[in-house]
Amino acid sequence: PATCYEGATMPARLAPLAPLLSLALLACSGGPPAARSAGTSGDGTSGADTGSSGDAGTGTATGTGSGGEDDEPYMWPDEALVELVDPFIGSGGLGYRVGTINPGATRPFGMVKPGPDTGLAQIQLSFLNCTGYHYDQTHVWGFSHARINGMGVPDYGSVLITPTTGMSEAKAARAGARSAFDHGEEEASPGYYAVRLADAGVRAELSATDHVALHRYTWEDPAADATVVLDLGYNPADGASPAGAVTIDPDGQTIRGTMTVMGGYSNRLGGVPTHFVARFSRPFAGFGVWGDDHVLAEGTASQEGAAIGAWASFDLDPGDPRVEVALAISYVSIDQAAANLAAEAPTTDFDGVRAAAATAWEGELRRVRALGGTDDERTRFYTALYHAFLAPTLFSEADGWYRGFDGEVHQADYRYHSDFSLWDTYRTLHPLFNLIQRDRQGEMMRSLVTMAAEGGDLPKWPLAFGYTGGMVGTPADIVLADAYLKGIAGFDAAEAYAAARLHATTPRPNAGRAGVEGYRARGWVASDEASSAASRTLEFAHADFALGEMAAALGEADDAADFAVRAQSYKNLWEPELGFLIGRRADGSFESAGFDPLTWQGYYAEGTAWHYLWMVPHDVDGLAALMGGRAALRARLADYFEVSKAFLEGPEYTPLEPVPYYWHANEPSLHAAHLFTAAGDPASAQRWIAWARGRHYGSGADGLPGNDDAGTMSAWYVWSAIGLYPLPGDPRYWISAPIFERLELDLGDAAAPDRRLSIVADGAGPGMIYVAGASWRGQPLDRPWITWEELAAGGTLRIELASQPTAWGADPG
Repeated sequence: PATCYEGATMPARLAPLAPLLSLALLACSGGPPAARSAGTSGDGTSGADTGSSGDAGTGTATGTGSGGEDDEPYMWPDEALVELVDPFIGSGGLGYRVGTINPGATRPFGMVKPGPDTGLAQIQLSFLNCTGYHYDQTHVWGFSHARINGMGVPDYGSVLITPTTGMSEAKAARAGARSAFDHGEEEASPGYYAVRLADAGVRAELSATDHVALHRYTWEDPAADATVVLDLGYNPADGASPAGAVTIDPDGQTIRGTMTVMGGYSNRLGGVPTHFVARFSRPFAGFGVWGDDHVLAEGTASQEGAAIGAWASFDLDPGDPRVEVALAISYVSIDQAAANLAAEAPTTDFDGVRAAAATAWEGELRRVRALGGTDDERTRFYTALYHAFLAPTLFSEADGWYRGFDGEVHQADYRYHSDFSLWDTYRTLHPLFNLIQRDRQGEMMRSLVTMAAEGGDLPKWPLAFGYTGGMVGTPADIVLADAYLKGIAGFDAAEAYAAARLHATTPRPNAGRAGVEGYRARGWVASDEASSAASRTLEFAHADFALGEMAAALGEADDAADFAVRAQSYKNLWEPELGFLIGRRADGSFESAGFDPLTWQGYYAEGTAWHYLWMVPHDVDGLAALMGGRAALRARLADYFEVSKAFLEGPEYTPLEPVPYYWHANEPSLHAAHLFTAAGDPASAQRWIAWARGRHYGSGADGLPGNDDAGTMSAWYVWSAIGLYPLPGDPRYWISAPIFERLELDLGDAAAPDRRLSIVADGAGPGMIYVAGASWRGQPLDRPWITWEELAAGGTLRIELASQPTAWGADPG
């Protein structure tokens, strides 16, 4: 969601301070984050940066020649795609445009994500520091080890470790070991982060395996009192660990212990105990701990409590003034953390781990090869793909052990994942995985089914090993159904369907459908019986559509018919005099008194009537019929976008307030432009897709439209750049204009490892945002969509582009 607190606006106690806080940020940073390059203009066409990269040349040949007359082996240029990624994109922003991206080091989907936690001196703010870092802040507090990038609530931030010079009780306080930093002395690339800590006189470098963080600290003064501080009471923003324990083993050069994450969502689980073992490359010259009173106990080797910590000091080698730390985390036990450390970092080889992380990222980024585009577009694209592969989180540890939703420890023979931001990711991210992460998507779906088996229910927003109940609807239904319908293997579809059917029909204690009994009985969730009732009804209807399709594919004909009827429930919210889908009470009356389509209402989840008017992606013709036909829908949709464009580019817009019209930073709006295609006007869809891509994405720290929500916003950019868009639960993908001349997507999985999709865009370049024609496997394609069944065979989709609207694919109806 677009806010730091999901399901709510900025915390009430902070909202009045928003302008002041943002002005303080501007003052400290010298102004808003500057764009790293020229970017794009508001109409989606290229701006000043017209240079392109990725020209054809020598390199790797791909393609088998089996997908039609255009599918011939292509010689891709030799280039390191990791060099195109800028991890700082989305790490800043103000108000509702905060991206909450941390530029720290990680592997694809890695459990451990070591990265910088920053503050405005000794202040962190919940809506800026959800993942620890904000680009415009002035000080690095230290480096924590877990986070969900793009998350809208502050959480994780496990085991804050800070290199410094000397130790004092002041440094045992929160942010006490902080150090000023400068972006000119900061760098990041996939799997690597480095920064100079000015006050400490230390260069800090980070890298990672899946479960182990590697730190390398180099002191500028070899005679310095080199010290490393571990704050086990820290959680980001206003969070704090309620309990922990630490033990120092000077002979083994290790510090190990447990702290409890108690963030915005983890507090709903009662906290997430996080275990760690940290191994140091040098003997300890001194050590100690502190307790809740922050009084230092030098030479003491253990401590229990809440706001506790430990430190170790070192005698540096004048020829090599470095200390390296390998820190493993575990959600199972301290012994398991030690096993993770032994399995993945038996010796401390920072450079080797960094190289291996880069190699892992290169392999993942090569799932999509792109030729052409401007330098900015290529950086945005591969950074978006990088963001898309940061979550969900690999949660199984060495030898497959993980803590399950029953609180017990289990062993998996596959890669078990957690941290699914499903209300967000079902729309763009998981559909992307259905194409280019097929085997891992199967493991993710198996993980969701396992959560239901061990915890009793499918989750809607699982974090670590528990239910948070975040947001509304039952998005796991849509994700599982869509994966099954797209041929994803590796999970038990019948078991998945049974779990989804259970909470679609029965009240459940964990993550089910609030108001489901009334929804089934009358056809809507009543606004006087449940919060966000209109949003719930719309989400349930889409989920029922997807479940109906899955039921039909599984041979459950009666269920399929029942779910198909329930998928029409959105119609029960249509208030014909107002012309919107609004809240409705149990007695049938509408919440029409004082209605304002531009104001957040209690019967919507994070949105206005304008946002939710379009939340019927599964039945656009049905929605059009309510409005008076396709032409009427297209007219209202056109007005919606025109007014939105004028508002966003006019003097009234501020990122400190939610956008009442088209709000790309919040999920219910993401598919809206594609409704033009569904309603017979692909050219208008193409215009507004290009506008949204150019208006809401950039190459600077403010280069995301808002919280990335575990890759959701970045995945939208990937879809728009390749010229396709998914409809979860439906076999079709809408076609639009790619920004690249040629693309190749790896659709391979265990059953078909060599399957590829080539997309060739004739005429791609600045301003070429319209589609004039298309062909599939050499045969003309006159409809503006392509199906999964067609893509599953592999082949080449050729798209002819134009600079002006065309009638291709139009069907006015």
